[in-house]
Amino acid sequence: MTTVLIGYDVEACAIGEGLACVGAHQGHGMPEATDRTATRRGLEIIRRNHEEYGIPATLFVCGRTLVHNVEALEPFAQHPLFDLQQHTYSHVLLKNDSWQGANFEASPPEAVWQEVHQTSEAFSRLLGIHVRGLRTPHGYPLGLSDRPDMLQALHDCGIEFVSSWGRNEQGGNPTPLEVQPFWYSAQGFPDLLEIPFQGWLDGLWFEAHGLTQGSKYGQVLEETARRAYETGQVYGTCFHDWAQLRYDEMGTRWVRSLLEYCTRSQIPTSSYADFHQVAIAKRQEGTTPEPREEY
Repeated sequence: MTTVLIGYDVEACAIGEGLACVGAHQGHGMPEATDRTATRRGLEIIRRNHEEYGIPATLFVCGRTLVHNVEALEPFAQHPLFDLQQHTYSHVLLKNDSWQGANFEASPPEAVWQEVHQTSEAFSRLLGIHVRGLRTPHGYPLGLSDRPDMLQALHDCGIEFVSSWGRNEQGGNPTPLEVQPFWYSAQGFPDLLEIPFQGWLDGLWFEAHGLTQGSKYGQVLEETARRAYETGQVYGTCFHDWAQLRYDEMGTRWVRSLLEYCTRSQIPTSSYADFHQVAIAKRQEGTTPEPREEY
C-alpha cells in the first residue's frame, strides 16, 4: 500500500538549549530551535504549502510548544488538511542517542508517562483534541521494540500509534524504506502501531550536507517517494517547524518539491492519523502483516 505520510515535529521553544547548541563548536548551532517566534513563522510556511497542494499532514507538537503558541496552533485544530498529535512535553528521549559528538540520555518511564500525560491533557484543555499518536523525540534503531517499558508508559497514556523508528542500524540516516509499519504484538501491545519515518530527516541531512542545499534535499525526497511508489511501500517523512526557517524552505522549496512531485506523479499521501485508521481497518480484514522476525 503505497502512501507518503507527511509529518512535522513542532518543537521550537521546547527542545532545550543543549540540543539547539549542538554543533555550535563548528559554527552552526541551531538558535531557531529555541526561538519562540519560530513556531508561528514555520507554521505559516507549512500551512501555505499544504493548502496550495491540498495534501494532508500531521503536526507532532511538544506540549511546551503548544502552551507557548496556542493562538498559532488553534487554526490547525479544525483545519481539514491537518491532524495534531504529540511529541512529548519538553522533547525528552525514550532511548539513548548521540548526534554530532553529543550524547543524550533517555528519561525513565515514569518521566515519559508524566510528559505524555501532561501533553495530552494540554491538547484536550486548550484545543479540545483527543491525542492518539506520538512521535518520539529523535528516532531510534528498532523503534521501541526493545523497550517494552516505554511501550507500557505510552499505552497507559492512551497512545495508539507511535512513530519512533527513524534511524538505521548504525544509529544514523538514511533509514531504509524496508522498515515498514507494524504492530507491537511481539512486545505484548497488539493494539499499538509503529509508523516509522524513513530516508533522511531534514536536520540530519542538512547538517551533514550543508545548510543551503535545499534544492538537492528536495531531489532526495522525490527519489525516496519514487522508490516507495515503485515498491508499494509506506514512506513516512519527518520535518520540523524551525527547519522551515533554518534551511530556507521559502527560498529552496525542499518540502514543496516533495508535495509537487507527489501531486504530479499521483502518489497517495496521508496524515499519520489517517494511516493509522486505515491500518486498523486492514488489520480487521486480516490484510495487515505482523512484525517480521528480525524486528
